[in-house]
Amino acid sequence: MDFDLLSTRVSHHLATGREAEAVELLKEHLLEHQGSAEFWVLYSAGLLDLDRSAEAEQTARSALSLEPENPAAGLYLSISLIRQSLREPALQEVYRVIETWPEFAAAHHLLGMILVGSATSRDDRRLARRATEHALSLEPSNPDFYHGAALAADLDENNRAALEYLREGLRLDPHHQGLLRYAASIENGGKVVGDSGALLRGMLTSDPTNQALHADFAEQYVRRQSVYANRFWMLLPLLACLAAFAGAADGAGRWALGAGILAVSALFALWNRTTYNKSVELLPSGYLRDIFERHPLLPRALHAYQWSWALGLCGALLGGFTSLQVPSAGLLLLAMVGSQLAGFWIGQELAGVPRQSHEPSARRNYMLRRSGMLAQGFWKRVFLALFNLALFGFCVEVGSRLAAVPLAAVGLGFLAVAVPLLVLQVRMGFGGNAFAYGQRLSSSAKWRGLAMVRGNLGAVCYIGIHLVVGLLASIMGLAVLLQGIPDTSSPSPTPAQIMPKPSDLERTKRELQQLHDILQEQRKDLLDGPEQPSLPAAE
Repeated sequence: MDFDLLSTRVSHHLATGREAEAVELLKEHLLEHQGSAEFWVLYSAGLLDLDRSAEAEQTARSALSLEPENPAAGLYLSISLIRQSLREPALQEVYRVIETWPEFAAAHHLLGMILVGSATSRDDRRLARRATEHALSLEPSNPDFYHGAALAADLDENNRAALEYLREGLRLDPHHQGLLRYAASIENGGKVVGDSGALLRGMLTSDPTNQALHADFAEQYVRRQSVYANRFWMLLPLLACLAAFAGAADGAGRWALGAGILAVSALFALWNRTTYNKSVELLPSGYLRDIFERHPLLPRALHAYQWSWALGLCGALLGGFTSLQVPSAGLLLLAMVGSQLAGFWIGQELAGVPRQSHEPSARRNYMLRRSGMLAQGFWKRVFLALFNLALFGFCVEVGSRLAAVPLAAVGLGFLAVAVPLLVLQVRMGFGGNAFAYGQRLSSSAKWRGLAMVRGNLGAVCYIGIHLVVGLLASIMGLAVLLQGIPDTSSPSPTPAQIMPKPSDLERTKRELQQLHDILQEQRKDLLDGPEQPSLPAAE
C-alpha cells in the first residue's frame, strides 16, 4: 500500500478512537515501510494511544535512527519516557528537540506539561509556566496550549490567570474536552462554565462512550457527598445538649425539649435529603449503580450516615431520663464514630484509592492527595471545636453526664485527622511525604534540603496539635462519662463569710479575759500556800 494512503487511513483510525485497528494496519505493512521514519512516527502515535509506552519508545528510537532530527519522533520518545516515570531522560530528549527546533511550539508545550506533572521545586513551577506561555505565543490559535497554560498557572497558584486561559481557550473551541473537564474541576471554574455537574452531563450526552468523562462525573457526585461529616459533628453534640436539659427539666419542660429533639432531628434529615436530591437530580436513570461500582466505599458511607442519624436520635431521646444518661451518651458517641468513619470512606474515594493498579506511583499519588485533603480545613475544625466546647459548658451547668458527648466529639474530630495523617507520614517517609513535597514546590532547588526539613517540622507540629487535642478531649470526655460532673451546687465561702463577726470577737475576748483571771488566781494560790520545812545546815 502506498505510504500516503496508509498514513491517511491510520490517521483517520486514530482520530476516530480506533487505535487498535490503526496499529494492526501498521503491523501488516511493517516490512514494506520499515525504512521510513514517518512510518515509525505513526506507529509510535498509535502505541501511545493504546498506552503501550515501552513499545512506543522503541518505535520512536527506530524513527530517530533513520532521521535523528525528526521533531515528532523526539516528542513521542519524550512522551513514552515520561509515561514510564523516566523524568530526566524525557527532559533531556525534549530539550534536545527544542535546541534543534527552537520555534517548535509543541516541544515547549510538552516541556511545560512534563514539569507540571513532575514539579519538584519552585523553579520547575516557574519554568513550566514560561514554557507553556511561550508555546502559546508561538501558536496562539491552539486550544490545547491554552489548556497547558491554565494547568501551569494553577500549579503556580495563580487561579485568576488559569481561569483567564480557560476562558480564552473556550472562545476558540467551546467544545474542547480538555478545557471543559479541567474547568469542571478547578477552583472557581463555575465562573467560566457554570455548574460543573450540568456541564459534565452535557458532555456525556454528546460523548457517551468516553470513560474519562464517566470517571469525572462519578467523582463530581462523590464530592457532593463530602459535606455531611461536619454537619454530624455539630448535630450530635447539639442533641446531647438538648437531652441534658431535658433530663434536668420536670413535667411539661421535659416533654417540650423532647419535642425539640424530634424537630431538630427532622429538620436535619430534611436538610441532608435536600442536599442529596440536588446531587442526584443530574444523574441519568440507573447511573447511580455505575457510580457505586466505581466507588464501592460510597454506599457503605451513606448507610453509615443513616445509622448515625438513627442512633443519635435514639440516644438523645433516652437522655431525657436521668437514669439512662450513660447508655444515652454511649449511643450518641457511637453515632459520632459512625459519622467520622463515613467521612473517612468518602475521603478515600475522593483521593482515588487505587484498587486495580499496583504501581508505586499510583499509591504515592493517592497518599499525596489524601494527605492534602486531611491537611485542609484547620480553622473550620477549630470553629467546630469551640462550638462543641460551648455545648459542653451548657451540659456542665445542669450536671449531666451527656457533657461527655461534645467533649469526646472534639477528640474524635481531631483524631480522625491526626491518625490517618500520621500513618501516611510514616509510609511516605521523610523525603516523600506531602508536607515536604509542598515545601519543596514553594522553594528553589538550591534550598531543597532545608525545605524538606521545614516541611517535616511543620508536619510534626500540625499532627502533634491534632493528636494532643484529640487525646486530651477524648480522655476527659471518657472521664466525664464514667465519673460524672463534680457537684458544684454549694458555693465555696467568701472571705467575708470566713472572717468572724464583731459579736464573735467580743465573746472570744471575754472568754480569754476569764481564762486569764483563773490562771492568775491559781498562780497566787501556789505562791501563798503553806511554808515548806527547811533542811538542817550541813556540819
